[in-house]
Amino acid sequence: MTADLPVVDTHVHFWDRRRTDLEYGWLDGDGAEATLGDLDGLRAVRYSVPELRADTRMHGVTQVVHMSAATSGHLAETRWLQGLGDETGWPDAIVAGVDLAAPDAAATLDRHREHDRLRGVRDMRDGSVLGDPAFRRGYARLAGTGLVLCHSVGVDHVAAAVALVRAVPDVVLCVDQSGMPESRSPEYLRTWRAALGTLAAEPNVVVKISSLGVHDHDWTPASRRPWIRALVDAFGPDRCLYGSNWPVERLYSGYGDALGVFRAAIGDLSGAEQAAVLAGNARRVFRLEPVPAGP
Repeated sequence: MTADLPVVDTHVHFWDRRRTDLEYGWLDGDGAEATLGDLDGLRAVRYSVPELRADTRMHGVTQVVHMSAATSGHLAETRWLQGLGDETGWPDAIVAGVDLAAPDAAATLDRHREHDRLRGVRDMRDGSVLGDPAFRRGYARLAGTGLVLCHSVGVDHVAAAVALVRAVPDVVLCVDQSGMPESRSPEYLRTWRAALGTLAAEPNVVVKISSLGVHDHDWTPASRRPWIRALVDAFGPDRCLYGSNWPVERLYSGYGDALGVFRAAIGDLSGAEQAAVLAGNARRVFRLEPVPAGP
């Protein structure tokens, strides 16, 4: 049944390296290759809406959420993405890079919020930032805005994340990139499952099932399925979102390969639950209007 259900992809990246107001340091080998692998396959001048539509056109993707990809010029990135969305329809939502601990965080948030596709903010620093008092003050500023924080947290920083979400129950924390599991050993799976289970006990936390290829470049359906199922079991079908981490994950698979494994892994859920995981939850969390059905 899942093959017929539409998808909201909550983790895509666009770039245009011809722009002088944006920088993508990770694409220039700024430490990212140690984790992601050989990036030569990604170093195109542009990856944007036409390229993503080509990659996803046979796979039922109807809406996309853009995760900040620039390493500087985040406000310029939001402005650019808003223009792309207005012109092409994609991205439907923007999650912008914002330093919530910065002294000017409030003013920066206000400038991003001038763009009506903004739905959240992202911080790429490790989970130690979640306990920083300045960051916590910035996080509290999200209350009442409807903006989501996307952060991978990591297994070592769950306690700080729990304290954060309890302090500001009005804000949704989206555990990004599956909590970024860094190993595929059975021992690590148990540790990671326990950590994510602790976060799942908090009602204002959701999880994005994405980026599982980052630390499993030679993945197979058998190696990926336990991680998908562990998150669905911990958070339930009403708090799991699908994300491809595209085109980064193109280094390790085709779009249909990764999505096909995901669809199969949730295939025992009810039809309504599958629809929620693939699209409905993302529409709720990121405040997206459903795409009208075709004729």
